[in-house]
Amino acid sequence: MFKRLRSTFVFKQLLIVLLSIALLIGIICNLFYPFENTSSLILLPIVFIGPLLVFFLYRYLKKLPPFLLKRIILIAFLIMVLVQIYVFSAMPATIYHDPFRVIQEAEQVSTGDIDWTSDYFWRYPNNVPLTALVGFWFKLTNLLGLTPNLAIHILSLLFLDSMIIILLMTAKKITGNLALPFIGQLFFLFSPYAYTYNLQVFYSDLPIYFTISALLFIVLKWQKSDFKSKKWRFSSLIALFFVCLFAQIIKPNFLIVAIAAFLTLLISWIVNRKIVGAVAIPMATIILAILIAFPATKFLDNSINFKNNEQYELPITHWIYMGLNLKRDGSYSGRDTKSAVKQANIKAREKADIKGISRRLKKAGIFNLIKLWTSKVAILLNVSKYNHAYTGGYVSAPAWFQKGQAWWSSIASLLLRLAFVTIYSLALISLYRLFKVKEVDPLSLFSLLIAVGYITFHTFLWEVEGRYGQAITPILFLLIANSFPEIKIIKKKSRRDWKIPVFILTVISLGGIYLKMNARLINSRGIATIAQRSQLSNQYNPQVTWLAAHSSVTQNVSIAATNDYFSILKVKGSKAVATLTNRTTKQTFNINSGHTKYSILNQLKPGEYQIKVTNPTDDQQAIWLVDTHNYQLGQESASMPDPTSGKRSFVYMFSQNRVHDDQGTFRIVKVKKPYK
Repeated sequence: MFKRLRSTFVFKQLLIVLLSIALLIGIICNLFYPFENTSSLILLPIVFIGPLLVFFLYRYLKKLPPFLLKRIILIAFLIMVLVQIYVFSAMPATIYHDPFRVIQEAEQVSTGDIDWTSDYFWRYPNNVPLTALVGFWFKLTNLLGLTPNLAIHILSLLFLDSMIIILLMTAKKITGNLALPFIGQLFFLFSPYAYTYNLQVFYSDLPIYFTISALLFIVLKWQKSDFKSKKWRFSSLIALFFVCLFAQIIKPNFLIVAIAAFLTLLISWIVNRKIVGAVAIPMATIILAILIAFPATKFLDNSINFKNNEQYELPITHWIYMGLNLKRDGSYSGRDTKSAVKQANIKAREKADIKGISRRLKKAGIFNLIKLWTSKVAILLNVSKYNHAYTGGYVSAPAWFQKGQAWWSSIASLLLRLAFVTIYSLALISLYRLFKVKEVDPLSLFSLLIAVGYITFHTFLWEVEGRYGQAITPILFLLIANSFPEIKIIKKKSRRDWKIPVFILTVISLGGIYLKMNARLINSRGIATIAQRSQLSNQYNPQVTWLAAHSSVTQNVSIAATNDYFSILKVKGSKAVATLTNRTTKQTFNINSGHTKYSILNQLKPGEYQIKVTNPTDDQQAIWLVDTHNYQLGQESASMPDPTSGKRSFVYMFSQNRVHDDQGTFRIVKVKKPYK
């Protein structure tokens, strides 16, 4: 018995050490990236000031009446929702890559006009179930008369704000007071976390964050025996079953949670069979839901007449192969994918990948592998680019934002980085306390297994993106909450506490100094301001639009700040020409015709503009127009020579600081040509 306890204790310690190492890397990379210069040293004190500020604020808030805290939390939450609605209406982001392809195909599912002519879903069939589910949601909202844009915004809002409510309830349940939920709501209100990627882009990530938050809360209530009646116990299991089923259907690597649940049951049974009973039923429910998800996925595929095509599909080994790409630090590689697509079928790709994996392992060596793994953990836990994930500018935005977009974006990035430096630091303190405890409850063990599982999976086995690391954020909230009940509240006589305002002013001052030191870099950064970059991408062989001889297509767009570069996506080899006209001054800019885009490098002042693509030849010419049924892409839809149903838009971008958009990689690249 003693040996079993000892082995379990060592295993728990190993999990804590692994997660602690990852969080340390996360702290370092958020302090020093993206500017990577000595100015980042000014932020080092926040590693200590952040947690101290939270601890002192917690002590102060615990002295306040619960009814007052409850009202303030409610008001803060409502203000957050109002800001979210403002963001949706005033500054909608232009979404590209996978999230747009899901929305575009889901809209077809909702109308019954399903078209699998693009290669995308044959190459990545794992996104088909999500597409089907979003399509069913659109069917419902179509009946209610809602536009697809509003419908997808509502979906994002429901998942995001439900997750926030669950996290606040979890904090209250663990601490027994509203002080920590109050601090949590301050984070969601004042940081960009609730207003940028999580809100603007609906994809498989947010539902996973929501599901992990929900399942941890349900398991917590089971562990504390909070469900007194059979009715509530049964209802909680039904909810747990469906959220886990949904998560596994849309994200295959959610299987990590099932493995964590199984290991939790096994270890708890070995250590103390009495404690297994408290969580055995919810853990079994999680495992069952995830197992049932596999046939359910096939059912969803069939429901929208999707069939796999091995001519295009990529094998699992392809992601492992990309995860070993030293030049890309283990992240998605377009070059690797292009090489794989050249193979005849999925079996040929798998064979080539296996050889490539062996070759990359031998070539890397142990030192480069350790360096690669460290870089992958850093990418997972770095949030500097999280606000702009899958977004390429804004369809429209207020003038105050457009004029200072470089600074607003930098401030938002810094706020999120410092918030997560504080979260990671608090989590490290919680892990240190947990490290000293000989016994660990099933929920804490389960949480550690999920967190370490996600990090090790993407570090050692899979390709990596910054979005993937956010799956452990609900777990960090849980671990942090577990350490707060231990804080002793010392009641003092009416004595003013100066620590909180001093710490807040210190953080603001350090952040301001840091931004001032990097002012030159911020002012010179390339910024995509007003844009429409949603498209199916040329690599997936989408259909072009044929423009008849001597006809043209126009689209209106307005900008509220001066830009110095403009481009439109062009079909390679097309002889169509493009112009940009200021509708107020009537000034027309002739746009240079390149291989894959039309572009102009000139001072474009605020105003209303018209994009015009004309076919001056006697033959039809191919142009790029993105088609949707009713999903609005640009500020206005493009006007066609012949009236047609649906909405269409060019793929265009206005930018500041002389940058252009590499349509192949969607990277922002500096323009070196002089003004014309």
